[in-house]
Amino acid sequence: MNLKRSITYFMCLILLSGSMATGCSNKGDRTVDSSNQIMNKQELQEDSVSKAAEQSSEVASEDDLPWKLVSESSVKTAVYYAGFLNESIGVTVGYDGAISYTEDGGKNWSQSSNESACRYGLDIYDESFIVSSGNSGVNLVSIDKGKSWSGLTDFPLKDRSSYNKFLSVLDTKNIYIGSKQSLGVSNDGGVTWKELKLPEKCTNIAGMYFLTPEIGYLMDKDGTLVKTNDSCETWTAQTIDLSGEKIANSTMPSVAINFQDEDHGTIVYATQSFKISCIKTEDGGSTWESIEMPKVSCLAPYISRDGQYLTLSSATKKICLYKF
Repeated sequence: MNLKRSITYFMCLILLSGSMATGCSNKGDRTVDSSNQIMNKQELQEDSVSKAAEQSSEVASEDDLPWKLVSESSVKTAVYYAGFLNESIGVTVGYDGAISYTEDGGKNWSQSSNESACRYGLDIYDESFIVSSGNSGVNLVSIDKGKSWSGLTDFPLKDRSSYNKFLSVLDTKNIYIGSKQSLGVSNDGGVTWKELKLPEKCTNIAGMYFLTPEIGYLMDKDGTLVKTNDSCETWTAQTIDLSGEKIANSTMPSVAINFQDEDHGTIVYATQSFKISCIKTEDGGSTWESIEMPKVSCLAPYISRDGQYLTLSSATKKICLYKF
C-alpha cells in the first residue's frame, strides 16, 4: 500500500471511530470503567495516527532541533495522558483509573495504587502535589510522586457523556479544571469548586493554562486563543494561524499551553494530519514563531510548568520526554 492510500485508510478509520463515547458502570457507590471494547477501539485509533505520523513526517535532523529527546519509554498500564515534572518524575493516567509513575525518567514504571473512573486530566505542580481528573467528575491528588492517590471533591459535569480532561494547578490551593464545555476553579486545594462562565469565543476547549489567579488562557479547537487578566471576568480573543491545519479531535488532550510571564509563551498542539506543531511568542502573542519539531508518533502534549520539558504520549503506551 503506497503512502497516499495508507494515510487515507487511517483517516477513514479515525472518522469512523471518532464518535465513540467512554463507557462506565456503577459498582456500589463508586464509578468504574467497564468497556474493554471501547479501549481497544481507542488504542487502534491512536495506533493508526501514530503509524501515519511515522510515514508522513519530514523534519530536519533532531540534532538541529530545539526540543531534544531525553527519554523514550513504554508502560504496561493504559495511557490517555502523561506528563513529566523534570527528567526524573513522571506520571501516566488512563483507562479504568490506571495510573503509573516513574522516578528515573521512564527507565522503570510502576503501577500506582488507585481505583477510579477513566483518567484524562493531569497536572504536576511538584513532587508532593499532583492532580488528576476524568470521568464522573472525579478528581484525585497524590502527595508522593504519584505512588498513591486520594480523592478531592468532584467537579460535576454538565454533560454525562463528557469528562474533565484539562487541569492547570497554580499551587496547592489554586486549581483550574475544565471539560470541552465547562470551566471551574478551586481556591482551597480541591475541597470546594466554583463554576466559571466560559468566554463566548471558546465553546470547545482544547487547551488551558493559568499563569496566576488573574491571568489565564484557553484555546478553542478552531485555534482561537482567549486570555483573561481579571480572574475570568472578561476575555480577549486572538485567532492563531494554524497554517491550514486543524487541531486533532482526540480523547486525549490535543493542546498544551505554557506562559512563563505575559510576554513569553509556548503552545504545542497535535493536528488532524498527525503532526505535532509548536509556536512561541516573546511579545505576549502579538507575533508567533513556528518551532520545528522532531518526528514523533506520540500525539498528546504536556508541558511542565517551568516550560522546559515536553511530554508526548499515545494510547499505544509510548511516552517521549523532550527538553527545550
